Amino acid sequence: MIRRTLASALVTVASAGAVLVGTGPRALAAEPGVEPSVTASQDPTPSAEPSTSPVNPVIADYDGRKINLAESWEGANVCTELPNGEVHCYDTTEESLADPDLPAKVRQESLKASTLRASDPRDHCAADYWCLYQDANYQGRRLQFSSSGKKNLGDYGFRDKLSSVYYWVGRWTINYGYAKIWDSRSGLLHDRQRDLLPPHGWANFKNMAYPGGGNWNDKVDVFEVKRS
Repeated sequence: MIRRTLASALVTVASAGAVLVGTGPRALAAEPGVEPSVTASQDPTPSAEPSTSPVNPVIADYDGRKINLAESWEGANVCTELPNGEVHCYDTTEESLADPDLPAKVRQESLKASTLRASDPRDHCAADYWCLYQDANYQGRRLQFSSSGKKNLGDYGFRDKLSSVYYWVGRWTINYGYAKIWDSRSGLLHDRQRDLLPPHGWANFKNMAYPGGGNWNDKVDVFEVKRS
């Protein structure tokens, strides 16, 4: 009788254990945060790369020395990607627009606009450049891109720091294309993305809806320039 009672107890415990183990994943699956269905603003396939992509530091020229932007801007306020692929950083907008390594037409039109409307921060952006700002309303540190391609913002010390973007078309520009912002996520989740169609300004990413809820402020990992 004792052996039969003990055996029954063991079966009961084992069964209860199976129930507890089985309910764990089901309880987790029912928690909030389940991925929404894929929309046009999302990448249709999961990202093949981890959300924390390796950083390949960009080494820029600043104040007569080389600096690692991924680590620190060391006091610089503006950094510009030049046509030759180099990146130059500056203390002031005036220095950034007067850089002799900028194409002459970009430099001339940019300086003219900045001089005529110095009170408008949008006119501190270089002509035919995408200007990325750390703060809303085109304020704070500025990173300027022109060439096509994906820019891993972590390489520039700008990952998850983007709050506003501006682009204005130079008089000579015909096919300026567009840009795309990316929030890279883990391999099991869909990357988020959104197109930015110029000429336009996006003054505050807190006002830009993020797929699944929230906003885009301080969420951008990759900025892609797509020339026509």
